[in-house]
Amino acid sequence: MEEKKIVELEKQVEDYRQFSFVLLSLSIFLFIGLVLPPSYAPQVAAEWLIAGIGGALTFAWLFNRKVVQCQQKLFEEEDQQ
Repeated sequence: MEEKKIVELEKQVEDYRQFSFVLLSLSIFLFIGLVLPPSYAPQVAAEWLIAGIGGALTFAWLFNRKVVQCQQKLFEEEDQQ
């Protein structure tokens, strides 16, 4: 049972790392779109891009915190064995 729990925690750590990386990459592309806007984009789009960047960075930070929590649980489980 304990081995199954360790494998599950390792999978969660990997998934949350990937989610965090994808959201960080998305925020970078949104920032590039904000810095280099096309000539036909209205100014209102800039506000949406800023909100999207903030949201993506917030969720990336939350997933990163979740990685740290899962790693701590993983280390505790390995120490108990």
